[in-house]
Amino acid sequence: MQKRFMAIWFRHLLTDGLALRRPELKEGAFVLAAPVRNRVVITASSPMAEQQGAFTGMAVADARAAVPELLAIDDTRGKAAKPLRLLGYGVSVITCRCGRSADGLILDISGCAHLWGGNVIT
Repeated sequence: MQKRFMAIWFRHLLTDGLALRRPELKEGAFVLAAPVRNRVVITASSPMAEQQGAFTGMAVADARAAVPELLAIDDTRGKAAKPLRLLGYGVSVITCRCGRSADGLILDISGCAHLWGGNVIT
């Protein structure tokens, strides 16, 4: 049988979750940041921060040059794993295996013909 995969990307999973827990963050530009090779790098950015020019992978110092009022919050290692693991458990109920990436799920939907209307798509 031919393998089929579905990738689901949760671009703002961490920042949206943090904004739900801390409502004061909803109106401002904020990022999560962690040290990487002697510099502090953005690991996740809110939609407002991205609109103003602060993107994942940038050094916080460079992002603050573009967005002076940018709030940088320390990122905890493995923070994304918990919500993705919970989402993955929900998917496994319909007998699809799933793997986790940093901000998304990759689902092996080979055995889920009902998702394709019972037809094999080639």
